[in-house]
This record gives sequence, structure tokens and C-alpha cells, in this order.
Amino acid sequence: MGVSAFAQVCPSGPDMAQTRSELLARLKVSPDQASGMRLANEIWALWTTAPDQKAQELLDRGMAMRAASDYAGSEHVLDMLVAYCPGYAEGWNQRAFTRFMANRMDASLADIDSALQIEPSHFGALSGRAMILLRQGRTILAQAALRRAVSIHPWLQERAYLVEDTGRDI
Repeated sequence: MGVSAFAQVCPSGPDMAQTRSELLARLKVSPDQASGMRLANEIWALWTTAPDQKAQELLDRGMAMRAASDYAGSEHVLDMLVAYCPGYAEGWNQRAFTRFMANRMDASLADIDSALQIEPSHFGALSGRAMILLRQGRTILAQAALRRAVSIHPWLQERAYLVEDTGRDI
């Protein structure tokens, strides 16, 4: 009986922590939307650079299948990615997005939790959490997730969903 090609251990990949930290710091203080979006795109490029070629191929294939509205196929491929590279946050985040598109909100939230455990500054996962919670009518939790996302990426498009925090009577 053969061993699955995905039974191998995923490599850690290149260390991009310093670059990511610098980009996130610059994003937080970016003076305008254009510069903020350029920095966010650079961060997304880091996040979507998988640890090795096998993981990159799975990520790219899963994202392409989702773009073609093949949510079941995309989820299957991204299942293989998170099994192969459980420490790769973007694998979890992309599967969360696929599950969101397939209207599987609770499963999407579980994947977002996994992505955020690995990459707490993942503004994409945080804004995804906010959008799901808003759909579920969980406004207070949604606003908290969105505020956290906007504190990292002040030019995030989803910031339009923020409502003024008027405080609460005790």
C-alpha cells in the first residue's frame, strides 16, 4: 500500500515575518487609500506565497476552482492543503472563503479561527469573520471583529460597515 503524497510534512517555507511586520506597521499608518491598498496588496502577496511548490499548486488550484464557482472541488483541494500544511494560515483562510461562498458559515468561522490562531493580524480573516457575523445578526461581535480589522488595515473596504460606537448604559 503506497503512502499518500500528502503524508509528507509541509516545510516552514521562507521566513517572511520581518517583512510582514514591517508592511503591517506601514499599513497601519498609511496616509491615504492608494498607499494603504498598495501595502495591503504586498501583504496579500506574502500571505498567498505558500511554503513550497506543492502547497502553492494546491492553493492556486483551490482558488481557481472557487473562482469558477466549483465550491465542492475547491473545498476538497483546500482540505488537502490544510492537511498538508496545517500551520499555513492562508490555507485555512482560503478554505474559509470557499465555505463562505458555499453558504457554510459555521464551517467558515471555524477555519477563520484557525487562520487567526496562526496569523492574528490577518485583516482578511477578521473582515470575513465580521461579514459572517453580520449575516448571522450577531452585530456586536461583528463590529468588534471589524474594528480589529480596521485597526490593522485602516483602508479596508469593509470599514463601510462600521457603526459609531456609542457605548452602553450599565
